[in-house]
Amino acid sequence: MKRVVIRGAGSIGRRHARVFARLGTEVLLWPVRERAGQDVDAESGASLLSDRDAADVCSSADLVVVATDTGRHVADALAALDTGCPKLLLEKPVAPTLSDVDPLLAHPRAEDVWVAAPLRAHQGFRELRRRCSDVGRPASAHVWSQSWLPDWRPDRDYRDSYSARADEGGVLRDLVHEIDYATVLFGAPERLAARLDVSGPLEMAAEQAATLLWRAPDATTVTVRLDYITRPARRGLELNGPDGSLRWDVMAGTLRRVGADGSTTRWDFPDDLDRDVVMGTQAAAALGLHPGEDPEVLRDAGAPATLTEGCLAVRICDDARTADAAARRTTSSPLSPIPAATAPEGLT
Repeated sequence: MKRVVIRGAGSIGRRHARVFARLGTEVLLWPVRERAGQDVDAESGASLLSDRDAADVCSSADLVVVATDTGRHVADALAALDTGCPKLLLEKPVAPTLSDVDPLLAHPRAEDVWVAAPLRAHQGFRELRRRCSDVGRPASAHVWSQSWLPDWRPDRDYRDSYSARADEGGVLRDLVHEIDYATVLFGAPERLAARLDVSGPLEMAAEQAATLLWRAPDATTVTVRLDYITRPARRGLELNGPDGSLRWDVMAGTLRRVGADGSTTRWDFPDDLDRDVVMGTQAAAALGLHPGEDPEVLRDAGAPATLTEGCLAVRICDDARTADAAARRTTSSPLSPIPAATAPEGLT
């Protein structure tokens, strides 16, 4: 039986525990704060691991998952790698900023780190990726993930969550999955502009909304809208070109193609509506990964992102903040006033 250790026992750590248990693995939760007198986590049913036993258990595990707060990711990943665990799956984003990742990139076993990217495991996304060329070139893409942050964790004040903290949260970090999969489809930005909004209906220090615009290497124009301030929630992508369009609705589990002649084809992916099933696809791929396997085959099997790909997404977030700050420093002249309309002669 394979063994998986999960560092962090919050909501995402418990979800990982549940998903890996369904795959028939032995799961141990390694909480950030030890629980005296407890051997089993009541919610997930996973055995609890103490700090004292962590090194020995991690060294014999097939996989360690780091599912702690973003600010702890690098330190917890380094601690797990130093136990000798063969493979590590790190929750997104890798770190708050790219410079924070330097110690992990310098580790001799950095190539054994994978980054969670469950949207890649959606059947709808995998079908979309195969069909992107159907729309022709040049193309334009619009990506969106919009929701209402207080709905994320109804039993907890959103202002107390990491999402609201300027140094750890905000939509760029929280919704970095959209940035990640856009780079898989279209490549890294050659040019990037961004507008971030901290002010809004929510009381928080981190950005509540972000709009990104970039030009991809294949000349596709990509716009990305991420926000915490929209109800009802919506998530998806639309790709348009001279030969038609593709629309992926993540929340409906559908992909729709409209041809240049107006003909329509629709694919339904009901399994994509179950988050545990999607994460199970990623979990199975993570447990089966080994050096030398064809990266394209792995990608199509719902494999997580590589550490390099995870760092690219963080770099784009950093660049978006830089672009936004630069745009705000730019002085622009006010628009010229539009003269009042004058009635033609004879109509006064």
